[in-house]
Amino acid sequence: MSFPRTVHFHVKHWVLWWFYLGVVCGIVALLNIFLRDLSSTGIRVVLIFGVLHWVLGGVVCYCYDGVKIVQPPQTPRRPVERAVGEDSEWHSASDFLLPGNRKSIFPPRY
Repeated sequence: MSFPRTVHFHVKHWVLWWFYLGVVCGIVALLNIFLRDLSSTGIRVVLIFGVLHWVLGGVVCYCYDGVKIVQPPQTPRRPVERAVGEDSEWHSASDFLLPGNRKSIFPPRY
């Protein structure tokens, strides 16, 4: 499998805020662990909350497509030339209705 040379990431703004919040809270948690006299239970609780923050953030970003990997749009090398005398096929709107009760073949738009 060959990977493209350039890859574009589309990151939603709330993903960055979640990341920044996690970094700031992680710094505060490490300062509390190292500078305060916490018990082993207190250290475990702080670390569990930190891990839950990052796991929950990952799950939410995955479920809501917070980060998308998109290939860059490729420009065609040669413009497509259309034949001069080429006509497109045309149908009137009544061609797409069922005969008799005049109901549309296509489902309604919502």
